[in-house]
Amino acid sequence: MSTYIRLTLLAFFALTNTVIVVSQDYPFRFGNEVYDQDVKTVTFEVNGLPTNFPILVLNSSQYVMLKFDDLLNEERHLYYRLIHCTKDWEPSGISEIEAIAGFNDERLRNYDYSVNTRTPYIHYWQRFPNKDTQFKLSGNYLLVIYEDKIDYPLLTRRLVVTENKVGVDVQSIFPADVENIRYRQELQVSVNFEKFKMRNPVNEVSALVLQNENWNLPVHAKPSFFSGNNLKFNKLRTFEFWGLAEYRQFDTRSLMRLGRHVKFIDRRTDGTDVLLETDQSRASKVHIAFFDFNGKFLIDNFERLGGRSVTQALDEYTGNIQADASLRQSLRDSLVSSIAQRNALLDNFDRAEERDIRSDYTKVTFVLDMDAADQNKDVFVLGAMNNWLPLEEYRMVYDPKRDMMSTEVLLKQGYYNYYYGLLENDDQVDYASLEGSWNETENDYQVLIYYRGLGDLYDRVIGYSSYNTNTRLLNVR
Repeated sequence: MSTYIRLTLLAFFALTNTVIVVSQDYPFRFGNEVYDQDVKTVTFEVNGLPTNFPILVLNSSQYVMLKFDDLLNEERHLYYRLIHCTKDWEPSGISEIEAIAGFNDERLRNYDYSVNTRTPYIHYWQRFPNKDTQFKLSGNYLLVIYEDKIDYPLLTRRLVVTENKVGVDVQSIFPADVENIRYRQELQVSVNFEKFKMRNPVNEVSALVLQNENWNLPVHAKPSFFSGNNLKFNKLRTFEFWGLAEYRQFDTRSLMRLGRHVKFIDRRTDGTDVLLETDQSRASKVHIAFFDFNGKFLIDNFERLGGRSVTQALDEYTGNIQADASLRQSLRDSLVSSIAQRNALLDNFDRAEERDIRSDYTKVTFVLDMDAADQNKDVFVLGAMNNWLPLEEYRMVYDPKRDMMSTEVLLKQGYYNYYYGLLENDDQVDYASLEGSWNETENDYQVLIYYRGLGDLYDRVIGYSSYNTNTRLLNVR
């Protein structure tokens, strides 16, 4: 369908359907999940940085980049859809025309094949916003990647668009839970709405706080009261979290030498096995402060070779053809034209990063030394690599040869953080029993401020702030 026809149709629907209520019930969860066994290493990067929370300021130059690998290694017709959501991550009922400028259900055109890897894969990436799709409203958005039908997604990812209309201040306080004052962390939040007028702030505003970007442990709250232009979320024990411990970590960015917490590397022609150092419970140990990545991971390959440019590759290819100079030049011009036509369809991000297509997959074995009485418990490896979800492939099982718990997981080369957690009967994860918990632990917290005024049809995000618990240490004089 030509761009002219699509724009004409869009204008027609905008004039004739000013209010379109989304009534579709989607048969999948509105969370960060992967539904296809061949899809691996899903990441969001903000403005080119892999460490940022996936949030954008509306109508700014900021962008997020979705990246993932498809180990099926066959080209598929993949598409994306953005769904506007409530603050509770349900479809908001706002029509696509109201929430999105441009088009939804567009095809993913940015992909490249892995280079010199024992495990072949296709790497996909897509920028948001892009030339086809821009955001018109703030709020929560669910990004769905699917093949043919959205009812069967490959993956879903949450992202947030904020207006940044209010100021958000976050502070640490001593936990009100006196019995656990050494083990928990507590925050107080205040919102300055001097430049954003509200009729009934206490009822119209709510806050959500996450620890280390983990959407599985959110804390929601309404304001306690307001004074002048300031809203206070200072009711004791509202934003209270277990401090836990610094994250465990391992480093497989190099497969030619042993990285941090790596015990052994077995490099074969058909793959690479990585055995990690044996872990133990830290519940009864003292707190040790060290640098970590707060649960996240970074893809990289220290041995990757610098890639040749397209021009160099074409010169080498055409130079080896047995033909006269004019024919070789004609062939080269034809190839350059074909590449230019493909790149014209892309988003000016038409080249994959070297680290994304030259990093290999390895079978990583986690080993945990547990008491015999605890070896029948449901223990999982958890972190951003699996969205802190207790997935079956990350379940620790008893290994009689080692007399320990272990599991083997296929992971891309990189630097990883992780915890061990116990799955309880109510499907909640208990981290403290294996990791311990301390008030001094360094953690990142993300604070989102939602607003729905009288007559509003959706939850706006009007403020955002991130807070690191080491800030209080840095401010000490």
